[in-house]
Amino acid sequence: MANTKQAVKRKSAQSSGLRTNIADFVRNPIQSSITWFDRYFLNQTPLFYRLAMLIVFMLGCGLVMVLSASNVVSIKATGDAFAEFRSQTYAAILGLVFMIFISMRTVAIIQKFSMLFWAGSVALQFLVMVPGIGKTVGGNTNWLAFGSLTLQPSEFMKLGIILALAVKLSPNLDELWDWRKGALPLVLYGILPAGLIFASSQDLGTTLVIIAFVVALAFLIGMPMRDIGFIVASGAVLAFGFALSSQNRMNRILAFLGQTDSVAADTNWQTDKAAWAFASGGLFGTGLGDSKMKWGWIPEVENDFIFSVVGEEVGLLGAVVVLVLFFMLARYIRRVSLNSTTTFGAVAVTGVMLWITIQACINIAVVLGLFPVIGVPLPLFSKGGSSMLAVLMALGVVLAVERDQDRPIRRARKK
Repeated sequence: MANTKQAVKRKSAQSSGLRTNIADFVRNPIQSSITWFDRYFLNQTPLFYRLAMLIVFMLGCGLVMVLSASNVVSIKATGDAFAEFRSQTYAAILGLVFMIFISMRTVAIIQKFSMLFWAGSVALQFLVMVPGIGKTVGGNTNWLAFGSLTLQPSEFMKLGIILALAVKLSPNLDELWDWRKGALPLVLYGILPAGLIFASSQDLGTTLVIIAFVVALAFLIGMPMRDIGFIVASGAVLAFGFALSSQNRMNRILAFLGQTDSVAADTNWQTDKAAWAFASGGLFGTGLGDSKMKWGWIPEVENDFIFSVVGEEVGLLGAVVVLVLFFMLARYIRRVSLNSTTTFGAVAVTGVMLWITIQACINIAVVLGLFPVIGVPLPLFSKGGSSMLAVLMALGVVLAVERDQDRPIRRARKK
């Protein structure tokens, strides 16, 4: 009874504080904004500042590249050169709002709602199979259409899977040898949802990305190799079967292995033209906005093949800078994981690091012709609102875990 009264008092105090904050903002919005800014940014760890600045910088670079890569497509589709860029900017702003909101929550609150987020993302993935709601793009029925708005549930499921695995595995890190506490949750909350994505939408690229970071997470947290090997072997058999089930996928694989017939030539169209883009870019690039390949030579150049525009317009040096940025992002996120004071935070942040890093590596490998063509976006760079929102929400979780550390004492802003 006493606990119930205390909970009611806390909720009442929170509601009263919220009303007070809103009233203060209405009376003096400038001072209230400064106070909020101080509360969010002051007294954080140096790693928090570095990570936050890196995220914003990469997001800005991505928006610039989307503007450059999408203007021709936008003109053809709508007559407005800035249409695609505008929608991506809206997604970035909304994503930053979500990132800041999540990063201000405690790790305990994030853990509390993790399974609900996982269940919601799975439910949304089921909806893509509902006629009239599911939308097919590029041969994959992986979008939900609500009027003019579209949503890709599989992008949010990546974060949902990471959070669910962190909830289920973090309490049992010393007992992962027991398949009921290690391999079973990994399959139930990671592998099977990935299979749902393929079964419902035929999106093999997203399925492979999820399986890859789930298996890598299992390895990093110390799951026995016998269990990992069994999962990998089973996944390889299923992936081979999925590939054989589609002539288009078989054409991509055969083209990657060096077939030279007309079908393979069409299949290799994007990678061949991406190689042209890098060749024309040289060391320093042709200059921002001066890409030739975006003029209809590379389909969906603002999405999965945006790295080819990077190589063409800012050259080899610019492409290397992008690689370095992703390396720095992975390094910072890994440090947050190692510094985490909770096992849930450590596992969740490690999962986010693996997701972003593996997906970026696969995307870049596809563009460079080092991997068969599969449709996965380059995080923070490729055009796509759902991908942008999901990645920024995941980075909000990382920042929340870092904010949970002991903070150095810093001088407050002078009034």
